[in-house]
Amino acid sequence: MLTPEEQEELMQLCWEYQYGDLSHKDAARLERLVLNNDQASDFFIQYAGMCANLEWEGIVDPGPLGRSTNYDPLPSGELRTLPLYLHTSPKRTFGNKTLFALSAFLVVIVVSVSLLYFQFWQNNTPPFLARITNTQKAVWEKGKHKWKIDELLHARDELHLSGGLIELETALGARVILKGNSHLIPINVSQFQLDQGNLFANVPPQAEGLTIDTPTSRIVDLGTKFGLIIDPSQETEVHVLKGLVEFNLLNSKRETTVTKNLFEKDAIRIHPDSHEITEIETTPEFFVQNLKIESPALIGHWKLTETKNSPIAKDYSGNQLDLQIIAENGKSPFTGKPAPNNSPTSAGPFDSQFRKLFRTLSQNEARLFNMNRFTIELWARNPNSDQQADSDILFHYRNTAEHTTSQFNLYVGDSPNRDGKLGFGFLNTRGKYVGYHTDRRTTWQKDRWYHIIFTYDSNTPTPNDSIVTLTRTPEFASVPDLQQTLTDIEDIHPLVAGGILVIGGSTMTDISRHWGGEISDVRFINGIPERYLTHLAQ
Repeated sequence: MLTPEEQEELMQLCWEYQYGDLSHKDAARLERLVLNNDQASDFFIQYAGMCANLEWEGIVDPGPLGRSTNYDPLPSGELRTLPLYLHTSPKRTFGNKTLFALSAFLVVIVVSVSLLYFQFWQNNTPPFLARITNTQKAVWEKGKHKWKIDELLHARDELHLSGGLIELETALGARVILKGNSHLIPINVSQFQLDQGNLFANVPPQAEGLTIDTPTSRIVDLGTKFGLIIDPSQETEVHVLKGLVEFNLLNSKRETTVTKNLFEKDAIRIHPDSHEITEIETTPEFFVQNLKIESPALIGHWKLTETKNSPIAKDYSGNQLDLQIIAENGKSPFTGKPAPNNSPTSAGPFDSQFRKLFRTLSQNEARLFNMNRFTIELWARNPNSDQQADSDILFHYRNTAEHTTSQFNLYVGDSPNRDGKLGFGFLNTRGKYVGYHTDRRTTWQKDRWYHIIFTYDSNTPTPNDSIVTLTRTPEFASVPDLQQTLTDIEDIHPLVAGGILVIGGSTMTDISRHWGGEISDVRFINGIPERYLTHLAQ
């Protein structure tokens, strides 16, 4: 046990060792105390640690012996190299006592600040978890809070977005864009809960670890850009656009049952009941990735996976362009037929004019469709062969009240042996109907699915220099069996409100121009996704 005098002496020696000029005689005395007394040894180590903390916090400067913020306590081996001297009584001065009191006071201050600092971070979250940074035509659910730009989100706040777009920035710097209809709840600084909707996240390094909880899973960012879609039935899709995410499948008790890493261009779908995981195609245009830069945007997305005899085909784009069957004598095209590309079911057969799916577009809805630059893609099989010299229409729009103002058709020219050409037609800006088709005929194998992609680019402001690309790829094939780019195409007249948008046929009065077979996963995209810009390389 050290006497009070020895404690004071040890404090003085430690101070001189750390910041002063320790004589050989005093060094020998320090060595004797530290090596021969456990209490002195413990005090020396604690004192050295305190000094390092003081230097780190900038309260004192490193001493002349070169001690710095990465200071390590003096090892016993170094002490043993000091010369051994006989004990000498240290000088007890008023300065020594003052120095001891000052050092003790500093120890108390450092310990107190450290405890308060760690207690704060353990028991308190940041003052906010996210901030609203931008909105576009945001529509909030009736009776719910209408969030505005620069408002702060705290734990358990709720966002009920029924339409439009909002952009958030989390407290750690991640950027999140929500598309209505979406319901999001912040949990903590790096965890959010998405019950329904469409979410895109761009996560910088400092925000790595952002976690999104869904009804069926937990997605943990590992430095990436990713998107989530949760429909009203709680079917979930995860699309990795860049980087890496960790996917965790959860059971009803929110326990992890499956964990897997998803890499760039991976995408999966999770069935809400069976929790079956299905690999699907990554589709970046499902998500709005930047509110300031115009990029390809999904205007209409009809999966055509409805249950048998459903009278409605839901639009999954968020624009609520649901299609319906004909009111009188209409028959549902949903008969439980198989589908391509890991989809559960398709629509069809479209074997009569009564099985069409249509919608009359309002003025606001017609304005959504950018006819200067757009993409139509879908899956189809078994075109109609009964009506020779006619066309089997896949996608159609016509304003029947103002016939000379607005019309568009995507079709296959028919023949008895199913080798019709892929073609399209529309009303040009002069009100005249014009049609084009591929040079080569296309054979349609019975019951085989084909992925059809149509892109239209009005190109420059010069009239009638538009570029069209038509591509067809058989299911399970790695390359297209048809791809042709057509140039110097006339300009398309914009869609006029009041017309009929139809899948699987044409307008109500045309009885012969129905598709015939099945159709799946129809998308209308404003703009042309980068992966489809084939004409730029030619």
